[in-house]
Amino acid sequence: MMHKRLNRNIAIFLSLWIGLICNIAVFTQPGSAQQGTSGDPTYIFYKGNTLYEEGKYDEAIHEFQAVLDRGLESGNLYYNIGNCYFKKGALGKAILNYERAQRLIPRDSDLKSNYTFALSRLQYDISEKTSWMKKVINVFHFLSLNEMTILLSSVFVLLVLFFILRLFFHGVRKYTFPITACLMLAIVLLAIPLVERVTLLDTEAVVISENAEVRFEPLDNATTHFTLYEGMKITVLQSRQEWARIRRSDGKVGWIKSGEIEKI
Repeated sequence: MMHKRLNRNIAIFLSLWIGLICNIAVFTQPGSAQQGTSGDPTYIFYKGNTLYEEGKYDEAIHEFQAVLDRGLESGNLYYNIGNCYFKKGALGKAILNYERAQRLIPRDSDLKSNYTFALSRLQYDISEKTSWMKKVINVFHFLSLNEMTILLSSVFVLLVLFFILRLFFHGVRKYTFPITACLMLAIVLLAIPLVERVTLLDTEAVVISENAEVRFEPLDNATTHFTLYEGMKITVLQSRQEWARIRRSDGKVGWIKSGEIEKI
């Protein structure tokens, strides 16, 4: 089980590297929307924006989803989808897409404002258990996964370059310990939260139904353990057909119907 989990994490990590090389910049030239065709993703994106401004939120979501279906994604795209769902009153779906946007544009001020406002509308207050690992991860919350990968790679390259210089310039050798110690510390501090965030990529989810009963067992007639509410963020531990074993932020664990949650 651990071997499979490790392979999955390595695969996800490698995909980040590939994403850095193959990443396509989308939606950066507003004026180009007028020149696109009906099949052009940029044209579709701005068509969705126009529909949103007209208050046609379902149609706007359909257009934005069409861009996603083409294999393209961006923080602004998820942000706009979140806004559409928020206007429709679907808090769960709104928060779900704001969470997706935060992974790509974590420093966007408009996203932060809308996400915070959406959270303030939630009808629950559950204390969260914060581990030391979570605290470490939160230190780097302002960086996206791609940015953390670039930063970690840059520090590693600096470490390699230093050792190359050390071979040719003897005067550099006296700085070996302090420079190596600092770079290794930076690598560790970046690698730990990066690996943890990669691990969470396929496990974090948001409740999209108004009320969801969590049961002790994956059975319709099983006893209800506790209730989840729309917009709550949970961790998926296991999936079994139409059921998912989840953990709430306070540590409580139970089974819920898979259709009542959606992975970030």
